[in-house]
Amino acid sequence: CDKRAAAGRPVDLDAFLRPGGATEMIHFIGKDILYFHALFWPAMLEYSGYRTPSSVYAHGFLTVNGEKMSKSRGTFITAESYLALGLNPEWLRYYYAAKLNGTMEDIDLNLDDFVARVNADLVGKLVNIASRCAGFINKQFDGNLCASVQTDLFDAMTAMAGEIAALYEQCDYSKAMREIMTLADQANQFIAEEAPWTLIKDDATRSRAHQVCSDGLNLFRLLVVYLKPVMPGLAERAEQFLNIEPLSWQDLESPLCDHTINPFTPLL
Repeated sequence: CDKRAAAGRPVDLDAFLRPGGATEMIHFIGKDILYFHALFWPAMLEYSGYRTPSSVYAHGFLTVNGEKMSKSRGTFITAESYLALGLNPEWLRYYYAAKLNGTMEDIDLNLDDFVARVNADLVGKLVNIASRCAGFINKQFDGNLCASVQTDLFDAMTAMAGEIAALYEQCDYSKAMREIMTLADQANQFIAEEAPWTLIKDDATRSRAHQVCSDGLNLFRLLVVYLKPVMPGLAERAEQFLNIEPLSWQDLESPLCDHTINPFTPLL
């Protein structure tokens, strides 16, 4: 609140802490302190005149390679030690999101699975869509996208917005990631079946290659919107590549048409 006040955006802390406020207060806790945070603490708040939390989400413990964290065994990993190795925090954000659900089950940071999941999902599925399509758009069509989107897959993917938003709201992140990666599979299948690398070789089908790659980049943009809550850094790099303003959920139904993108550089 002090920081916001200094920035000219003050928050009335006392009003926020009293019952009846419009702002949500959500507690995220570990399963070992469930009794205190879901029973005793709300009761203390209630009868001392403070608001109770809007929701309380309890998660299980984190194990590493199937074992409890232990400094002596080398299985004690903190966010700080992860960053000290120079690793991209968004890889870990995505991996945790892909495993976290609405239950109190423990989740395991399996390092081999971590590498495989990041490479398969984020590089092999998501970024692959952009890299496949951008080369043709940049080299063959001066970076210009077509004037319309002509694949039914665009409407099918935007129709998932409500379901994916609900999964985020319910903190069922693992199911949200599964739904998003299913859409990424469909986008890759669309590009593979259309095969723009073959279409581009024939003047009679050159315009179709242009359309397929433009559609592919619009599908990629939808996926970036869906993943932005988990991977804001990747979204920012995608926004720079697509030459657009920061994406929001409201942008889902408005495709990029008759638009010029920037040269593609590896996003991840």
